Amino acid sequence: MSSRLAERQRALAKLIEILLNLRNQICGLGIPLFLAFENVGKEPISGVWSDIFTECGVIMQQQHIDAGEAWKMVTRKNRDSIPLEESDWQVLSDFGEMLGKSDRENQESVLDLEKENLEMLERRAAEAIKTKGRLYRNLGILSGAAVVILFL
Repeated sequence: MSSRLAERQRALAKLIEILLNLRNQICGLGIPLFLAFENVGKEPISGVWSDIFTECGVIMQQQHIDAGEAWKMVTRKNRDSIPLEESDWQVLSDFGEMLGKSDRENQESVLDLEKENLEMLERRAAEAIKTKGRLYRNLGILSGAAVVILFL
């Protein structure tokens, strides 16, 4: 259980990194959203998010649907592959709704806002590691000790 908490925090931290990269590509370089998604998905820093961003970019380009709808489809499909809680997915769903619905300047604001939301979630995940992680480790040790005592 404590390893899942750590995986959640790493996934959120990785997504923050990706958003910064996405922001640079869209707002700084003027790359279209679908292509920026594909680029981000192909980079080694994308980690567990690689498939989501790549697939989202491909769907936007091939099916000619907006970023929000593509984001919703892909995150729903890949939900089990990333160790996030339901509240995390809700924040990401809200982010998807705002994707690609404005000009570059407003898109930059959307990405900055989402970065702040993710940083808050990452802080909560780190706090959960400290509290629940310790609890789960101690519970595991105590369970092991109980099994040993039963065998004696």
